[in-house]
Amino acid sequence: MSETKKKRRYGPSPLLPEKVRGRRVSVYLSDAERELLTGRATQIGLRLPAYIRDAALDRLPPMIPALNREAWVALSRAAGNLNQIARAVRGGGAAQAPEVRAALNEFRGALIGAQEVEDEGES
Repeated sequence: MSETKKKRRYGPSPLLPEKVRGRRVSVYLSDAERELLTGRATQIGLRLPAYIRDAALDRLPPMIPALNREAWVALSRAAGNLNQIARAVRGGGAAQAPEVRAALNEFRGALIGAQEVEDEGES
């Protein structure tokens, strides 16, 4: 048997040469600066070195303010309700007009940021 068997390697595959990070840059930070950057990194789920690298290379994900997150949750809930009603109507379900009107009002209200919107046809 003159054939040589390749030895099985364990662990992750080696990185491509262009992906290997072989250079180190040291940066001095004050305690307050380090705390601030660590907090920002934690908010988006990164470790501090990855956060600093991504920030320097303009690769950070956009930060969504808490107010927009709340609006997104409300809008998602209303859109889900509207989708359920649309599915029931297409499937021949008994979706009642008041249910549809309420879901549409909730969806419209979430879009414009209001709690309730009166239907123009009602007095």
